[in-house]
Amino acid sequence: AYDDYLDITDNFTDFLCENLEGKQIYINLIETLLNLDRAAKVFIQVYNFENEDNYEFIYADTLIIFSLLSISKIKQIFNEQSDISPSYIGKENDFSKSFIIDKDGNLHRADKFFENGYYKYYCWWD
Repeated sequence: AYDDYLDITDNFTDFLCENLEGKQIYINLIETLLNLDRAAKVFIQVYNFENEDNYEFIYADTLIIFSLLSISKIKQIFNEQSDISPSYIGKENDFSKSFIIDKDGNLHRADKFFENGYYKYYCWWD
């Protein structure tokens, strides 16, 4: 979940090549979304494990959002601050290809968690 991954005290995870202070701006965007859609769920899509100069970290640059809001509302929220707006925001309705890792590290199919009416969006940054 985003709050596990974007923990600003955790320097083992990097989002958009930002570390520590760079995470708060993304948390603010997510909290704006959650204030408008209390049923929304936001996750980080993890891409890679990196090791640079003996510094290990997990790298990600994509949010996965399950929400009842329209794509136009999602775009409005995430494009509000032009200096950190995503490179792309898209919609996907197939939950069967999405898996969620819980706090204990167990893998679950995402479609087991969500009722009809939810949309799956992704926001990624270059």
